[in-house]
Amino acid sequence: MTRHILGARDMTGLTILAQMYGAPMDLVASMHSVSMRSAYRMAQRWRDTGMVSGLNVRPVPGPAWVFPTRTTAESLLGFEVRHWAPSPKQAAHVAAVFAVRTALTGLDLDRWTSERVLHSEVGATEAGKRRPHIHHGRYSTRSGELWAVQVELIRKAPSVTKSAMYRAFQAAQAAGCDGLVFYCRGEPVKRAVREAAAGLDLTGGPRMRLADLDELLARPVSPAEQRPDLTVIPGGAATAEHGKAASL
Repeated sequence: MTRHILGARDMTGLTILAQMYGAPMDLVASMHSVSMRSAYRMAQRWRDTGMVSGLNVRPVPGPAWVFPTRTTAESLLGFEVRHWAPSPKQAAHVAAVFAVRTALTGLDLDRWTSERVLHSEVGATEAGKRRPHIHHGRYSTRSGELWAVQVELIRKAPSVTKSAMYRAFQAAQAAGCDGLVFYCRGEPVKRAVREAAAGLDLTGGPRMRLADLDELLARPVSPAEQRPDLTVIPGGAATAEHGKAASL
């Protein structure tokens, strides 16, 4: 192994990767606000020190993915994990949730709770019992509100969408979340989410919001939000933090 000294930026990036499973190199570059060339140099440092897999994995067309080894992930997360490597089936979802996290909280480690961490907190499910819904993430807004996040990329059957929405709502309510926001890609997906919400009684619980995924990801991120030595809260009111969100 080549000898390298990993700094705060390295360890912050590795921790986020461990929490989020992994990411394609373009999102690693975006997370750190650096060029692809600089991101590849950073990833090479991580490989040289054995922190991430040395495999050149491209589960879908596009940049290679970088993902921590099981040993690294367990060390950074503080709990046991299964080996994970990106697959074609998972890639789009994992990348989209990673991009949403970066857009909402940058490199802030304190304001986002990842799906992987939420899975660990729920623990094993007793035989015969249904596993509680696990949100794609939860994050704290500038005002201190806790919001659950769902990222929807494809239109599903109405019954599936309706059931998943209600379970996400119940999980957000049980966790004491102030709101639940659905980031959707494309009008057909947004329409399906609206139709599901219209058929459910969602009163007396967290506020429900619908936001356009691509509008959120197109929003520029301030370089200050990428500094790992700061706890950064993006500016704007709660609705602005979600992007252009509409009530459900």
